[in-house]
Amino acid sequence: MYIDELKKIKAKRVFVQYPEGLKTKIKEIDDELKKNGFETVLCCEPTFGACDVRDFEAKRLGCDAILHVAHTDFGVKSDLPVIYWDYFLDADPIPLIEKEFEKIEKYTTIGLFTSLQYIPLMNKVKEYLENRGKKAVVAKSQKYEGQVLGCRMDAALKLDAECLLFIGTGKFHPLGVALATDKPVFSLDLEKQQIIDFKEEKMKYLKKKAWHQEKVKEANTVAIAVSWKQGQNRIDEAFKIKKDLESQGKNVYILAFDVISKEKIIGMKFDVIINMACPRMDDEDLLA
Repeated sequence: MYIDELKKIKAKRVFVQYPEGLKTKIKEIDDELKKNGFETVLCCEPTFGACDVRDFEAKRLGCDAILHVAHTDFGVKSDLPVIYWDYFLDADPIPLIEKEFEKIEKYTTIGLFTSLQYIPLMNKVKEYLENRGKKAVVAKSQKYEGQVLGCRMDAALKLDAECLLFIGTGKFHPLGVALATDKPVFSLDLEKQQIIDFKEEKMKYLKKKAWHQEKVKEANTVAIAVSWKQGQNRIDEAFKIKKDLESQGKNVYILAFDVISKEKIIGMKFDVIINMACPRMDDEDLLA
């Protein structure tokens, strides 16, 4: 339990980081911390994963520990102790998979993967598929069986299956896996209440990527976007790319961000922007 871990390290003021999807729950979490004697500071900047540890900001606010909610330790070093809380969401995926089952019915062996919050649903889906005569397979790569991180997808890619099924919400994780495999990838999307085939989404992404690569070749002015987040800092690699592009006669600029967004570069005209922060952010989406 995260409360016990915070008490064990004798934390007094806790800096709380959490994903956007848990904003509706964060007041309850804060109240529980205060009830147990902790002072709290809620981080209202986006936290995209455990690659984003805001120890500098926490220290400036007098905090002596960080509570990272619903993320798994990414190995990012911190000047403050970080407690990673495995926050799980409760939901029943069975009515949805029953309703949409025909979309995956032709596959005999189905590989399952999910993000941290939906780990408890894995066995429910696995049991349902097996009761329908399917072989459901799950691999362990991260802390839990079937768990993937945005940029660490071993739990899905190593599976010997005809297709892969993501359990959760959003396209970030299933699209990442779809881009790394030739197998069909589906999402049991608990928010949209449908099973989504990621074939079309993958093709759309690859077309955009190819377009962006051509834009880089044609560009005269190129911006390289970097982030100073510890788990996303690739500044040395960015300068190597800058040097290479300059040798091709291009004007190249390094842009530094905390959270990268195109609104921050309105008025700065570039032919193309290369993203060197989170590898899953679309480069072309940064163009003003």
